[in-house]
Amino acid sequence: MVAWMMNAAGLLATTIGALLIFLHALKAPRLAEEWQSPEGKVAYAKHRRMMIVSVGLLAAWLLIQGIAVIVL
Repeated sequence: MVAWMMNAAGLLATTIGALLIFLHALKAPRLAEEWQSPEGKVAYAKHRRMMIVSVGLLAAWLLIQGIAVIVL
């Protein structure tokens, strides 16, 4: 029982962290774009978009796991 509760708490903390990173990446100001060359802007936008997608998928997977822990 204690192991289950510790696993659930760890999953909750990881999920909250992933969601906070996702929200920060999504709403972060784009200050770095102002100082870059046109090629740098394209590369920065691509990497930023890929990071948002990957962290969003991680957060979604952790939410699914959290729901599974609660339901099962």
